[in-house]
Amino acid sequence: MGSRKRSDSRQYRLLRSGVILMAGAALLTKLIGALQKIPLQNLAGDRVFGIYNAVYPFYQLISVLATAGLPTAVSILIAHRLREDGGEDGTRVTVAAALLLLGATGAISFGLMWMSADLTASWIGDDSASLAIRVLSVALLFAPLVAVLRGYEQGKRRMGLSAASQVAEQVVRVAMMLLALEIGLLAGWSDSELAAGVMSGAAAGAVVALLLLAARSWRGGRRANAPALEKPALMGEIQALAKLAGPAALASVVVPAIGVVDAFMVPRLLRESGMAEATAMSLFGVYSRGGPLVQLVTMVAGAAAAAMVPGLAAAKSQGEAQTLELRLNMQLRAAWLAGAAAAIGLVLLAEPLNVMLYKDAKGTLAFALVGCTALAGSVSAVVAPALQALGSVRAPVALLLLAALLKGALNAALVPSLGIEGAALSGVVALSAAALLGAAALRHAAAGLRPPHVYRRRGPGMGPAAAGIAALAVMAASVLLAERALDAALGYGLPPRAEAAALALTGAAVGAVVFAAAALRGGAVSAREWRAIPGGEAWAARLRRWRLIPPADER
Repeated sequence: MGSRKRSDSRQYRLLRSGVILMAGAALLTKLIGALQKIPLQNLAGDRVFGIYNAVYPFYQLISVLATAGLPTAVSILIAHRLREDGGEDGTRVTVAAALLLLGATGAISFGLMWMSADLTASWIGDDSASLAIRVLSVALLFAPLVAVLRGYEQGKRRMGLSAASQVAEQVVRVAMMLLALEIGLLAGWSDSELAAGVMSGAAAGAVVALLLLAARSWRGGRRANAPALEKPALMGEIQALAKLAGPAALASVVVPAIGVVDAFMVPRLLRESGMAEATAMSLFGVYSRGGPLVQLVTMVAGAAAAAMVPGLAAAKSQGEAQTLELRLNMQLRAAWLAGAAAAIGLVLLAEPLNVMLYKDAKGTLAFALVGCTALAGSVSAVVAPALQALGSVRAPVALLLLAALLKGALNAALVPSLGIEGAALSGVVALSAAALLGAAALRHAAAGLRPPHVYRRRGPGMGPAAAGIAALAVMAASVLLAERALDAALGYGLPPRAEAAALALTGAAVGAVVFAAAALRGGAVSAREWRAIPGGEAWAARLRRWRLIPPADER
């Protein structure tokens, strides 16, 4: 019995460390992917940046349809086959079926994207984007196979190589992008050729990841007398994989769909308003400047939400309705407040951030409006996994589809008259609508799990919510004061970009510190909520000793 407990404990530790490793790799790759856009714009200019942001969502859409959910589906079936057979024979069928399925979908996707490149470029509104689309489509030959082998490694609980392949793929992609830019700028390539060179990094990264995974799988999977694969077994496994991966693909396709809406509409609408093709694509690049910073905010919110999901699922399964509702309320409030703090900071510091990152102040109003979407993005990033933890799988998909449709309708109405500011404003409205509806859906789902005799206990006044709002007001005032004081102190002694960096970084640091201190000290998280967080009581005691939170109460 003791050895069995030790074995279970060891498996739990391996699983926990594997999950942490995969989450860390995912965060790192997303961080690299978001930040690599900044040197791209700095080196290649707004038009190449615009082509990149117009073409890449289209690739993401096709890639998600071809691969989304497959690593998880393969890992589930691999783990199941290992439990059933205790050997490699069952896993061979799963891997072969996945390679066959994904190889075919990848080849078909490559062909469609390659052959439709001219048509897609005309839809985007810049015919010169066709070369970048064709170069990017090559990655679809390799990315699906990478997804299969990552799922195989995860199913065997070998998370290290899967995580390493993700990081290696992203590093190689960015390195290839910078190399292509260096060569192209020295050789005098056109904007379309530069954009195509940048896109070659996607295929290069996928090839490196495939080689890493294939080498390990080949070494670990060689068998002298492996049985032949039978067609009925293959077809059955393909059906099982499609059944598992299908819902994930449909859910994942919505996020790049919003980017595709902008890519297909904004440059074309700008052209129809009388702009030249190159000017319209350059403006689309200016419009895309705020995107990487918003992605960073939503990435952090999504990571925090993912960490809370196990606690929500556990509270639901154990019937702890009050604990579940308490955690959901706290999670939603944290998303609103942190998202609002990020949005206020991006609006107040829009000009220095724009100059610091992109060398000039073009499109600062659009930059600020795009920054406002950090609030809705943070809430949506929290709502979607929480709804899934409560069993509402379709609701996040419906909400994001609604956002994409509303974004398209508002683009058509606002871009012709307001330009890129209209596109940014339409994003604020569409994503805010989805966030508000998502928060309402989450509250409804939580209320439906509460037994009839359990009522929500309310404390006097607004309590934590009021403390959070007050902290936002204090933060905004502090950022404005810090920015004005530093601007007066610096005068005109620094180059514009260095001065902008000093203003932006100082303002961001002051805002973050003041908001955190004011929110904690004001009681934005109550004593009951600290107790509901796994490990929260220890954190609360430590913060109380440091006098960063008020004395405990019982509300």
